[in-house]
Amino acid sequence: MKILIAPDKFKGSLSAKKVCEAITSGLKSVHKNVAITQHPMADGGDDSLVILSDHLSLEKISVQTQNPLGKSIVADYYTSKNTAFIEVASASGIVLLNPSERNPLKTSTFGTGLLVKDAIEKGFQKIYIFLGGSATNDAGIGIAYALGFDFLDQKNNVLEPIGENLIHIHQIIDRSDIDFDKIQITLFCDVTNPLFGKNGAAYVYAAQKGATSRQIEYLDAGLQHFSTVIFQKTGIEVSNIAGTGAAGGIGASLVALCQAKISKGFEAIARLTHLEEHIRQSDIVISGEGRLDEQSLQGKVIFGIADLCQKYNKKLILLVGKNDLNPHIPLPKSIRQVLEIMEIAVNDTDAIKNAAYYLQKQSEKINLILPDD
Repeated sequence: MKILIAPDKFKGSLSAKKVCEAITSGLKSVHKNVAITQHPMADGGDDSLVILSDHLSLEKISVQTQNPLGKSIVADYYTSKNTAFIEVASASGIVLLNPSERNPLKTSTFGTGLLVKDAIEKGFQKIYIFLGGSATNDAGIGIAYALGFDFLDQKNNVLEPIGENLIHIHQIIDRSDIDFDKIQITLFCDVTNPLFGKNGAAYVYAAQKGATSRQIEYLDAGLQHFSTVIFQKTGIEVSNIAGTGAAGGIGASLVALCQAKISKGFEAIARLTHLEEHIRQSDIVISGEGRLDEQSLQGKVIFGIADLCQKYNKKLILLVGKNDLNPHIPLPKSIRQVLEIMEIAVNDTDAIKNAAYYLQKQSEKINLILPDD
């Protein structure tokens, strides 16, 4: 029997690779003769490059850049042939700041822009940018500024490319020498949030980046204003594009000014790591994530794997930290068993701290002899 283990990370607890190892350990303790393939996955958010590095032979390039508050740091991106793989979190990530430093009015994606600029200057024509884990809400003006765009106020002063200045942008000046017709920039994300509004970048994500309720309102107004300025400059209505709310609105600037495209992260990572072929060759697939809820069924790892399992008539088993899915919401037909850590953990803290142990124990309960449909 061939078993494919293809989980997402358990955020705040275990990497996808560590999840694979814990599940493998539990399975092997009970089922001695199964052939197991580990295939850690991601959906385009933070840690996506870690996953790709596990699967692909990528070359690392280190660059002197800036963190979200302008402090000098060294950050990495990866390359393969003519493609550069850049993760927003590496230079503009919330993990780079202490909790007391987090303030999306003051943070910028400029550091990520320096990584993009470096890759373009080195001749890479395909730029893959993985969104997720950002500390920013600057609509990508930091990246755009690094690539040659100035953002002016009504007095023609160049504005610092930070979240609080979105509301003050009156004019965009293109001083870039980059030919974006020859550069393919693709943004990979795991969400479909619009740029602004109650489901937009500020209202959904800014609080976890340190914003107060009043600051969220201010940032949202800035995003709305910026979308109007972008439309006047380019004729592109970025507010109608799904996913522009990801990573503090990065897509707004890059789609309109740099001809970037937004794509689903899971589909890209699945293609690059040949996930579909591994599923086709397996008898049973095991996946999971830290929390199973309605969002899990909307383009994230579990949904994508369930869809591929359905395509090839494969049985899917889920191991999750916590199952918060509404019991009235039907699961995809390919999902045949769901086991959760919280069934045996003492509490949430215990579950997070000892996730590997509990995953191993729950994996021992996996039923590999599942009935046919």
